[in-house]
Amino acid sequence: MIAPVEVLTVRCPDPRCGTGNPYDAEDCAGCGTPVRAYGRLTAYAAHLFNRGLAAAREGRTAEARDLFAAVVHWCPADVEARNALALAGLRLGDADGARRQWELVLARRPGDPLAGRGLSQLGAAPR
Repeated sequence: MIAPVEVLTVRCPDPRCGTGNPYDAEDCAGCGTPVRAYGRLTAYAAHLFNRGLAAAREGRTAEARDLFAAVVHWCPADVEARNALALAGLRLGDADGARRQWELVLARRPGDPLAGRGLSQLGAAPR
């Protein structure tokens, strides 16, 4: 038996619409909002994050930090990128920056284990 193919969709960014559209659609089928560029933009943050992971694995920590910072700038709610940014900052000697990022993670996701461990390592009590 052949498994069904998962079709990638892009949800319309207009909060009044929210229609799911095929990934390669130019415009939203529900309201006509351009969605192709929006789909590319959301995929680009993932691309930057993956480049940051690769840089970190290869010991290019400053480059990794900059890539994670770009993701956080575009997607401030991305706690994985914030955790990675904090860890890269810590490895580069920026304990205050790491603390700030981990505190923001915990404000968004209380009990996050990575942020809690990071703050504990810095001697700060996690919230």
